[in-house]
Amino acid sequence: MRIDPDRPLLEFNNLWVHGRPVVGSDNPKHSSGEQTKIFVPHKLYQRWLNKRQKNALSDGLSPHSRILINGASGKLLSGQITVLTGASGSGKSVLLRVLAGLLPMSTGDIHLRSDATPHQRDESIHATSPITWRKQVALLAQQPQLLEGNVLDNLKMPYALDAHQTQSFDINWHLTQLASLNKNADFLQQEANHLSGGERQLVNTLRLLQLNPRVLLLDEPTAALDIDTSAQLVSLLMRWLQANRQRSLLWVTHDTKEIMSLASRHWHMQAGVLTEAL
Repeated sequence: MRIDPDRPLLEFNNLWVHGRPVVGSDNPKHSSGEQTKIFVPHKLYQRWLNKRQKNALSDGLSPHSRILINGASGKLLSGQITVLTGASGSGKSVLLRVLAGLLPMSTGDIHLRSDATPHQRDESIHATSPITWRKQVALLAQQPQLLEGNVLDNLKMPYALDAHQTQSFDINWHLTQLASLNKNADFLQQEANHLSGGERQLVNTLRLLQLNPRVLLLDEPTAALDIDTSAQLVSLLMRWLQANRQRSLLWVTHDTKEIMSLASRHWHMQAGVLTEAL
């Protein structure tokens, strides 16, 4: 099936995120000058949203910040890298977590292109179960979380979850990727707690890429890596992106020299406001 390259793979519109619940008449009038419209979300999404709202302040959100994301809109196109820059605390990580379905928005919507049929409507995050959404839109955090056991145990772990039981672990794919990273099959038997910080991030990245998300959100994945490991990770991510044109990367970074030459677009965030950088 032919895919329109100019049709966004993921699009978000007028996203607002507040640091604490907004009550009644205290709601601000947004950019249109009108009160926010109330949407009726999917029941599964509503249950998840209610649970997430109870824990919102424990998710690293400042109790002193009212507006964390201020009417952000944007489009991620297939086969492209979009770089997102901004000072610490400007809202970059919050935006990634909202797009990944890990943090609730106050208002707005996110749509993921559906390629099942040419005329099928795009999927709204409000009408999609959290598990289904996160299989397609995945977040790679800066600090990898590995389990006890060896590398192979960690790579196989996702397939024990209900969300991925229809997928199969492909050892040959991993051996190919490891070879490109100058590592052999023995690396799979190394204990996770004996790995360096860079090796842990490589394992974390492989564990996520094997699940074939369509949109990958990167929250400064190379920030704590040495130069050589950082270059390996960038190469790994570029090969993954180029292997399938129906993928897109949104990359948060402070080091624009590392990735800017590969990017198609550059966004900047300041105090929750997202703009297109020149």
